[in-house]
Amino acid sequence: MNQRVLLALLIGGALWWWYHDQAKMRPVPAPLPPAPPANPKPKPDPKKPRRPCPGPGPCPLEGQEAGGRPVEGGRVSPDGTVELVCDLPASERKKNITSKGLGCCVFRAIDYAARWQQVPQLYDLPEQLVKAGIPGGGHPDKVDEVLARFAPGVSYLQDTSGDADILEAILQTGRMPCVTYSGQDCHYSGRIAHMVCLPYFDRQSGWACVSDNNYPADSEFVWMSPDEFLRRWKGGGGDGWVFALLAPPPPPPPHN
Repeated sequence: MNQRVLLALLIGGALWWWYHDQAKMRPVPAPLPPAPPANPKPKPDPKKPRRPCPGPGPCPLEGQEAGGRPVEGGRVSPDGTVELVCDLPASERKKNITSKGLGCCVFRAIDYAARWQQVPQLYDLPEQLVKAGIPGGGHPDKVDEVLARFAPGVSYLQDTSGDADILEAILQTGRMPCVTYSGQDCHYSGRIAHMVCLPYFDRQSGWACVSDNNYPADSEFVWMSPDEFLRRWKGGGGDGWVFALLAPPPPPPPHN
């Protein structure tokens, strides 16, 4: 074989061996990361924990409560600062009924006030109407007629001026006001003609509370700001009607 050809083959074989030996020593490249999606979804914000908060002191308000809008609750205001003035036990708060197809909310509210102030002639007043065949539905003149029939001699107050000072004065004596109420809260999406009790109302504390005889459970009180209540008391226009018995209230509960 020609010496030049033999030399070329030897050099070519040596180069081939060197190239493959170097290839074995090269590091293997890391795999590429997966491509991100075209439109990644943002992570949802973590949900805020609900009350009870650890305290001490009142918990911060949130949502509707922070704006004074009506919110369902118990015997204590949503921020934990005030309690009901007229805390009628749940066993005494009967649900509203009808008489001859008409609701007895006015007379059930008076029943609540009578139980709070121990006027037994007016206990179960809606049931007394049913038994006597008197239709439900109420207005100040009808209340005068019904009380003259079922509780003659019982003293009471009625006012239709829409004066909020009267509400505070009634509650400051420990008596239970019965008030007109137009709904538009957590129980009623629209406006209604209704009467409820007002176990708390104080413009200085910033709270009002409604005890609704259509929703008498302990967890179904409705708390709101005084301004929100006053709008519903007056029904969006006109004057508010309040009824209150003048019988003495029960003694206030002891506080440590």
